[in-house]
Amino acid sequence: MTVTLVNISLVNISNVQAATTDDTSTSSTSTATIDNTIKVSLGNIRDIVIENNLDIKNYYDSNKIAVQEYYDARDTYKNDSEPVQSNYTKTTTDALGNTTTTNDTTAYTSAVKNYNTEKSTYETKMDAYKKAQTAYDKKVESVVHTAQQAYIDYLSNLSNTKLKEDTVKSNEKEEQVYKLQYENGFISKNKYTSLLQGNTTPVNTLEELKDTVELARIKLCNILGISPEEKVTFNTDITEDLKVISNINYNDDLAKMLENNIGIKDQNTAIDDLKDAEDTYTNDDIYNYSVEKANNELKLLMNTAESDFKGQYNTLMNSYNSIKSSYDSFNTEKNTYNIMQTQYDYGFVSQKDVDDAKLTLDTNESALQTKKNALYVNYLSYLQMKEGY
Repeated sequence: MTVTLVNISLVNISNVQAATTDDTSTSSTSTATIDNTIKVSLGNIRDIVIENNLDIKNYYDSNKIAVQEYYDARDTYKNDSEPVQSNYTKTTTDALGNTTTTNDTTAYTSAVKNYNTEKSTYETKMDAYKKAQTAYDKKVESVVHTAQQAYIDYLSNLSNTKLKEDTVKSNEKEEQVYKLQYENGFISKNKYTSLLQGNTTPVNTLEELKDTVELARIKLCNILGISPEEKVTFNTDITEDLKVISNINYNDDLAKMLENNIGIKDQNTAIDDLKDAEDTYTNDDIYNYSVEKANNELKLLMNTAESDFKGQYNTLMNSYNSIKSSYDSFNTEKNTYNIMQTQYDYGFVSQKDVDDAKLTLDTNESALQTKKNALYVNYLSYLQMKEGY
């Protein structure tokens, strides 16, 4: 399925500290541009977070420590062999040819103790390493998902502010018209007052929204691990994301999901552990039933995971189709508005007609933004499931 869309930026507020850009690059790198500007998009948030978020770095360091300790314990344990009693038995022959066998029980016992300690340390460090790796993976997914959601919230606040800003500008123009009508006697004072009161979006409300945008920007930067004082641009164009979504290969993603799923991984590990412990079972039937039970549980997990993933895929594609249709309608409305501006230049329509059309366009754009947010939430849920969570 191919998507062809007019390149639309849903938000463009010039006085917001963090700039926005219509750059549709979805490069998976967080490398800054030549002018040290960090470009953030939904596609590269994961890389930026992994590179900069301090919480993730701490988990990463803990994981690396656990890995190194595991390697050290493994090398020590693997380089030794389990003590054998015969190696601690000494046989001597006297002058008459008589042989005497002596067991060095103390040395043997000490060697067995050291070996068991090394084995226990190895097993403990291996378990700690697995837990540290799982903790790191879960932390990455948690922070990435939080950052992506904060990104969506930030763009939503930008769009809402843009709408209110246009509303305020439209109201100000209307008030100028009302003032002229009143001063020239076309409307009464009561009518003039009533019209002014009808403009319900005061400037202070707009300023509050701008403060909300700034707080959302700072929150997003903190989660990304970027200083709010850095030069950052946020991609606000959904076109490239729509193309990525439309080109999803479900079967490939399904295979990756089944490979990454945490529950499935844990069950596979449990099966491996069960097979490793086969020699400890004195009853073959019990072992065989245990293996069969574990494999059945694995199949159930895989079936449930696949069903849930398919459901999320369907939800995502329904959301995609909805916003694609809305984009087509919005593009038509935008073209109509552009024609009206030309008509105004030639005196065929009034300024109020243009302002009203612009306000309607902004309102529809806001509704489109809501659908965009829903699409991104569904897309993030899909990606999160694909990563195994």
